[in-house]
Amino acid sequence: MKADYDIVLYGATGFTGQQCARHFAEHAPADLRWAIAGRSQGKLDALAAEVSPHGVIVADSTDPESVDAMVRQARVICTTAGPFARYGTPVVEACVAHGVDYVDITGETPWVADLIDQFHDAAALGGTRIVPFCGFDSVPSDIGTLFVVEHLRASRGVDTQLVSGTFVGKGGFNGGTLDSALGMAESGDARRLGNTQLLNPRDQRDPAERKRSRDLRTVIYDDDREVWLTPFLMAQVNTRVVRRSNALLEQYDDAQSYGPEFTYQEAMETKNKWQAYAVGAGLAAAEKLLSKSWGRRLLKRVGPDPGEGPSAEVMDGGFTRIRLVGTGADGHKVLAKIQSKGDPGNRVTVKILCESALMLATTKRADLPGGKTRGGILTPATALGLGLLDRLKAVGFEASIGDL
Repeated sequence: MKADYDIVLYGATGFTGQQCARHFAEHAPADLRWAIAGRSQGKLDALAAEVSPHGVIVADSTDPESVDAMVRQARVICTTAGPFARYGTPVVEACVAHGVDYVDITGETPWVADLIDQFHDAAALGGTRIVPFCGFDSVPSDIGTLFVVEHLRASRGVDTQLVSGTFVGKGGFNGGTLDSALGMAESGDARRLGNTQLLNPRDQRDPAERKRSRDLRTVIYDDDREVWLTPFLMAQVNTRVVRRSNALLEQYDDAQSYGPEFTYQEAMETKNKWQAYAVGAGLAAAEKLLSKSWGRRLLKRVGPDPGEGPSAEVMDGGFTRIRLVGTGADGHKVLAKIQSKGDPGNRVTVKILCESALMLATTKRADLPGGKTRGGILTPATALGLGLLDRLKAVGFEASIGDL
């Protein structure tokens, strides 16, 4: 049965959702049919008057029948409706039931770990691609690592032993991101973030990998980049995603995996040692606030509410860059760089999410990584591959790689 729409954007009237609707209005192929969906008919109609989608669907994740009706009309569900642990599971469940592909912008790794337990086998059996983490978390890390691995394999014929990713960026902060962090802390799920193999298949949680994959908890100097590094806020998300990519590829075909001793690490670049210590102290303070009920109340009071975010000026004036140093099994090092204008949590995330959805909607199944049969709770690297990087370059990303 042919779907009514190639893409349905759920959560379209939220802060990030509205930006996604505008991206589709500008960048979707003329023959692609897309719809907006959410809880409020009035807000949807107002947005539709601006962006002219092909359809408007009222759906609420607390109403399973409305979610089921929405999903049955789509080939791809593209959702910004978080916190995903609160609102996302019914949407994923319906997508798996109806064989509809799915992308989101979650950074909630405990929730995704639960999705894996509940839905991975059924989605894999049906060839349905459920792809969380299609935003700033965690595409630059995940696709960037694949970029390094494939370059070393093609240029030198070697496995990859280590990839180290480091970020710099500038931008704003929206209420949805804060709401997700607060939700994980309040539910107790935040305690699971310390598991460095949280997203690995249960039969691929190797003690040796765990030992070499400890999160950075201190300040260090990096000789390769000649900068000081400090712990990065999103490393506990991104590193787990990259490790899942490697583990899944090893399951599919050992020759596709990154290497038997592959390690991925992540940090934030700073201008000097003192800034590194200051940023590290700030991160530790934020973690402390989230761990305490009084701290969460304070963050709710001073932070943006869900649906709020930075100004267009702040978002347009931001940028993000990841530099990835890859070390081959032969000791040879390469340096990859991926960067984009626009703030990471909004402009960059919107480009990544929308291009991920467009890729799934417009690419023949046989031409996607793994072909027609690949499915499950996947990662950007295993579901979309370097084709996504090509799409991102077409909407303003820059990418390069060479010997170090």
